[in-house]
Amino acid sequence: MRSGPDPERAARQAGMTLVELMVALTISLLLMLGLTMLFASTSLSFRVNDEVARLQENGSAALRYLVGDIRNAGFYGIGTSTRSIDRNSISGIVIDPDCGAPLGTIAWALDLGLPLSIIQDLTPAQANTNFPCIAAENFYPGSPVIVVRGANGTAISAAPGGSIATALRAQPNYRDTLYVQGSTQDPNTVLFFGEAYANLRSAGGNRVLKDGTEAPAFEYQTHVYYIRPCSRPSVSGLCQTGDDNGAPIPTLVRQELSGSKLQEVALVEGIEALGLSYGVDSDGDGIPDLYTSATPGNWGQVTALRISVRVRSSAPVAGHKDSGKSYDLGNGKAPFSCAAAADCRYMRQVYAQSAQLRNCVLRRQGGGTC
Repeated sequence: MRSGPDPERAARQAGMTLVELMVALTISLLLMLGLTMLFASTSLSFRVNDEVARLQENGSAALRYLVGDIRNAGFYGIGTSTRSIDRNSISGIVIDPDCGAPLGTIAWALDLGLPLSIIQDLTPAQANTNFPCIAAENFYPGSPVIVVRGANGTAISAAPGGSIATALRAQPNYRDTLYVQGSTQDPNTVLFFGEAYANLRSAGGNRVLKDGTEAPAFEYQTHVYYIRPCSRPSVSGLCQTGDDNGAPIPTLVRQELSGSKLQEVALVEGIEALGLSYGVDSDGDGIPDLYTSATPGNWGQVTALRISVRVRSSAPVAGHKDSGKSYDLGNGKAPFSCAAAADCRYMRQVYAQSAQLRNCVLRRQGGGTC
């Protein structure tokens, strides 16, 4: 009987040769390289898709704010004409700070006779001069300033057996909130702070419907839209070059009434430019006869507005190159193309929507004015 190690068994237990090891390492490296490239590609694709979704969300939000407000421009309750406003009810209301020169004894923010007005192509200094509520540091060069006046569409009505005064007291901050109340009376529209309504009613200055019941009230607002150079000002509410971690994000903001003051409120990040064209009704049927990017000579003839927004990603996107692309806002100006290499690392999209000034259309179709 043979003793000692089995040669065949020893051969089967032998390790890999150097060549076999190198081949195995090479195959492993190729597999790892493929997996790394796949992971990097998937990660970049995810970031790009995520930024596209954010661009769509921000563009949609900006248009929702602007279009919704513009459609409501000139809505002052049930009153059917801006020529029949009780100016005495407005002249005693002071807005401080306001955003423009008063119209006689009427505060600028309460000029109900001008539901919509827009000034384009302003420098920061010009914006501050025309609209003192806008700090030059907080104005993005070339941004338009869009002023919209009107009430929201939520009626505050008296409950059966109750009064508008009681209904107003149920509203948050009703004392310092401005409301409009309109009817078919002449003058048909009054404006008041919530806390003043009881006295207005006792003096017979409130508006009533044909059946003698009190007309519903609606919260009044003046909104002043523009683009701010940054999203989060770090110094006293004023934008600086170091804001937003050193990469300021252009942001759609608006001035809005808070009690008897106008205050700046940020709305949507990444809004880099607004393009506007005006639907002008020259024959009084409420339907635009032409669209023009030129500033209208008579705002009472504007019955529609076409709005384009150019949205930019909040941060540069790795691997993205925006050079060679152009973005047309449809406002008669040259399309935008990035120039600086750092600026071309941002993603951009353009979104557009048209808005009808419904209240102006109805008044013009009825033979009145906006």
